[in-house]
Amino acid sequence: MLLYKILDKTVEKTPDKMALICRGSSCTYEQLFDKMNQWAKTLLSLGVRKGDRVALLMKNRVELVQMYFACFRIGAIAVPLNTRYKTSEAVFAVKHSGCKIIIASSELYSVVADMNNAISSLEGIYIIDENSEYQSISWNKATSDSDDHVSFPEVNMSDPAMIMYTSGSTARPKGAILSNFSLYNLILIKTKSQELNHNEIGLAATQISHIAGFAGLMLPTLFNGGTFVMVKEFEAGEYIRHLKEFKPTLIVLLPTELLEILEHPDAKDADFSHVRYMLVAGDKVPHHTYELFRNLAGFDLLEGCGMTECEGYCLQPKHEKKKPGSIGKPIPGVKMRLVDKNGNDVPDGKTGEILLKSKSLITGYWDNPEENKKAFVDGWFRTGDLAYKDQDGYYHFVSRIKEVIIRGGSNIAPGEVEDVLDDHPGVQSSGVVGFPDEHYGSIVGAFIVPEPGMPVPTIDQLSAFASKRLSQYKVPEKWIMVKELPRNAVGKIDRRKLHHRAKELIAT
Repeated sequence: MLLYKILDKTVEKTPDKMALICRGSSCTYEQLFDKMNQWAKTLLSLGVRKGDRVALLMKNRVELVQMYFACFRIGAIAVPLNTRYKTSEAVFAVKHSGCKIIIASSELYSVVADMNNAISSLEGIYIIDENSEYQSISWNKATSDSDDHVSFPEVNMSDPAMIMYTSGSTARPKGAILSNFSLYNLILIKTKSQELNHNEIGLAATQISHIAGFAGLMLPTLFNGGTFVMVKEFEAGEYIRHLKEFKPTLIVLLPTELLEILEHPDAKDADFSHVRYMLVAGDKVPHHTYELFRNLAGFDLLEGCGMTECEGYCLQPKHEKKKPGSIGKPIPGVKMRLVDKNGNDVPDGKTGEILLKSKSLITGYWDNPEENKKAFVDGWFRTGDLAYKDQDGYYHFVSRIKEVIIRGGSNIAPGEVEDVLDDHPGVQSSGVVGFPDEHYGSIVGAFIVPEPGMPVPTIDQLSAFASKRLSQYKVPEKWIMVKELPRNAVGKIDRRKLHHRAKELIAT
C-alpha cells in the first residue's frame, strides 16, 4: 500500500475521528485527508515534481504531519531537518539532498533564512505558520495562489518517500532513503508485533522529524485508525500532564526522557495505567531505571534497539520473561546475524557485529555509493552495532564498532563499563571513551554525572566499585565529574564531543 493511501479506510469509515492532536491544535481524518490533497496541489503549483526533495524544518505540529502526506501524495521526497540543527548542519542536508524548496516554521526560519543564494537547487523558502513578518513567503499565501486543477502523478511502491539524515555522532550524517515499500512494511511489522488496533492512542515525546516518532509511532497509529498525540518538544512535567489527559496506549521514550519523568516532582501523577505498549529505546537503559519505572507504573518497560536505517529490529518480547539490560529478540519480519570481522557467524556468548535483513530496511544512502557498498554485503545490512546472544536467545547490545576502545591490543566496549558505573548509587549517568595514551594507545576515561541528592563519590570509591565487576584493564584510569553529558539530537551520548573533550584534557 502506498503511504498516502493508509488514511483511506479510516476516512471512509470514521471521517470525524480525531487523527492528530498537538499543542491545542487538532484535525480529524477527513481534515487530514483534505489537507493532504490541497497541499499536494500547492506543491505541484510551485514546480515540485515527483522525485523532487522538500526540506521540512519545524517542531512537532499538526501541519508537519499534513505536509508529510502532501509529499507522499505526489511522490515528492520529504527531507525532515533536525530541529536542533545549526545553519551549517542544515546547509549540508539541504545541499546534499538537492532540495527544491524548504518549508519551515517562523521560530526556526533563522536557521535557513540565507540559503536561497547559497544552494543552487533551492527555489524557495516558505513559512508554515501565520506570522505577519513573513507574509511574502507565507505557505498559506502559496496555497491560496495555487492551481486547483493540477493532476497528481502516479506513485509506485519502490519510489523514495523520505530522506532522513542520521545523527552523525561519530561521522558525517548520511541520508537514509526510506521508500514507500520499506515504510509500509515497517507499519505492518509494528502492527503485528504490537497487536495494534483502531483504539490506539500514540503519545510522541520525540520529534517526528526522527525515525522513532515518525515511523515507530505516527505511521502505525494512523494506519490502524488511532489518534496520534504530540508534544511540541519534550519537557517532563508537560509529558506527565499529557499522560493524564490523553491516556495513551502506545509510548516510545528515550531513556533520558523516561528518567526525567521518573525523577520529576510530579512523577506520582504520571498515569501509565492505559499503556499497553511501553518501549524505551535509542540508548542504553540504566538498570535502576527499570526498578524506578516498575515501582511507579506497576509493570515492566520494554527495551529495544533500532536505528534510522531500520527503525526497530530488536525488542524484549512482551509475553515472555523480561531481562533488564537486554534488547530482546529480533522482531517478526527481521532476520538477524552476529558475525566476526571476517564475516563468520559467532557462537552464543561471543560478541559480533549485527547484520540485518528486512523489507523495512532503507534502500540505501542518498548520493553515497561508497557508504552503500560498505553497508550492504551479500544482501545483509551491516549495522555497525556490536552485541552478543545469551543461551536464552536474548541479545545484549555492547557498543558501536567505532566506539570500541583498544588499550594495548585489548578491546573494551564503553557500554560494558558504563553499565557498571551507572549501577553505583552515587552515579546518575556515565559516558566512557578512550583517552589518547603514548604507551597503551588508549586508556579508559569516564565522565561522571553524580546522582542528585547523593554524596558525590570519590575516584577511589568509583575505582573500587568498578574493580569488583570489571577486569582491571577495563577500569577507568581517568575520571571527570560533569554536570551533564553531551547528547545529540536524538538523546544519545555524543561521543564525538566526549572524544574532543578527552583530547583537550590530555593536551592540558
